[in-house]
Amino acid sequence: MPLDGITINLLKQELSQYIIGSRIEKIHQPSKDELVFHLRSREGAYRLLISASANSPRLHLTTRAPENPATPPMLCMLFRKHLTGAAITDIRQLGLDRVVFIDLAGTNEIGDAVSFTLCVEIMAKHSNIILINSDGTIVDAVKRVDFTQSSVRQILPTFRYEYPPRQNKLNLTETDVDVAVSAIKNCVGKRLSGAILETLEGVSPLISREIAAFSCGGDIGTAEMNKIFEQRLEKKLTEIKNSLLSGKASPTMLMRENVKPYDFTFMDITQYGFTVTARPFESFSELLDDFYYEKDRFERTRQRSQSLLKLLNNAAARAARKLQSRQAELEACADRDTLRIIAELILANQY
Repeated sequence: MPLDGITINLLKQELSQYIIGSRIEKIHQPSKDELVFHLRSREGAYRLLISASANSPRLHLTTRAPENPATPPMLCMLFRKHLTGAAITDIRQLGLDRVVFIDLAGTNEIGDAVSFTLCVEIMAKHSNIILINSDGTIVDAVKRVDFTQSSVRQILPTFRYEYPPRQNKLNLTETDVDVAVSAIKNCVGKRLSGAILETLEGVSPLISREIAAFSCGGDIGTAEMNKIFEQRLEKKLTEIKNSLLSGKASPTMLMRENVKPYDFTFMDITQYGFTVTARPFESFSELLDDFYYEKDRFERTRQRSQSLLKLLNNAAARAARKLQSRQAELEACADRDTLRIIAELILANQY
């Protein structure tokens, strides 16, 4: 699944233990949508990977940083100019939305104290990494968005940074569980998973289906809920809220056939039955690092197998065309012996 707001919140709490207080030593840009920050603190050195890729936007500590290009891109040089030597002072999240802010403090060329904010928006094809200065002005971004791409929100240097449009959902950390249950019940004409998805901020379709399965044994309509189902729903939401407030969760990768990464989550998942197996991890960074590495490896294998299959299909088609041509030639020469004898007789009697 893509990173949902709840997982990002738990990941943010985990990252804050490692990166707050650390300084940026190096910055690399392995691809146009990825940045790797080499951090150092009293506890040790870390590498923070931030990706705005449409297929796998994310941020986490990594031990498998991609290979760097021989010549750093211009954006990487700009980030190095402003952020090399800067200290990370805080990491924040916009509610339970998929927007993370990393606050940094450093000095400019003449030694004056300056502050920046690195905004990471994890929103599928709209994902972005934006550098903002202390007065809220955009310095630059991995993906620039001009008026031709969006008439609502532009991401361009010297423009004021504006938050992504909010969806007016309930933040479970700031809302009483009984209020959330009532709001979910008031979604008339909806399935329970759809009502949860529409009501609560930061919940993914996977989690909303799991909550519905736990509460009612299936994805029933909100109008079909009774008191027992409501109590079970309240219990599950309370567990999730306590996980968010305590920062304690169960980073888990779901795998098909025991080897292929399928999904990841912060809680136990039962909706798939025996079709997937769960593999626990010590941290969300380790989970995401392994999940996307394995996913990319399977994707590369799939692409190579498709290329090989295409090559074989082309070779087979070419061989079939050659065979058809040879067969046509043989059919055209089927009476060659008779024609040869006739030609020899003509030559022998041409006088």
